Amino acid sequence: MKGFAVGVLGSLGFALAGLLPLLAQPSPSPASNRGGPLTITSDMQEGNARSGIFIARGNVRMVYPSRQVDAVADLAEYDTRRRIITLRGNVFVQQENNTLKADVVVYTIDTGKIEALPVPQKQVQSVYVIKENPEKPAPQISPTPAPPPTIP
Repeated sequence: MKGFAVGVLGSLGFALAGLLPLLAQPSPSPASNRGGPLTITSDMQEGNARSGIFIARGNVRMVYPSRQVDAVADLAEYDTRRRIITLRGNVFVQQENNTLKADVVVYTIDTGKIEALPVPQKQVQSVYVIKENPEKPAPQISPTPAPPPTIP
């Protein structure tokens, strides 16, 4: 079903401590919960209450506004028992101005651990926008080069 919201999965215990806190934010402790809706839209979704595994396929988009996370992938899998979300195929995650590109991203909800894997023979790419601390200005670089060392 197109546009199937995770609210249905929420009734099965789909509560996140915060999806993908890797980008410019420290991992929250398992006790912290920023809450709010997490919505998954895709071409097709299916779930198995017995195994606790739910899968979204085709043009998957995951939006979690309370963490400012927007992710796209070919497939998303949520294992409710192990509390792990796996995004597969052309994964792109954006949080504020920070981005992550990978073939597979595995997020363990309870620990906040993230593992990003590339396509074979390729690499994962992360781009972090570092904000300057106004209270700690960047070190000044001298416009005059230091004199060369003298050799005795």
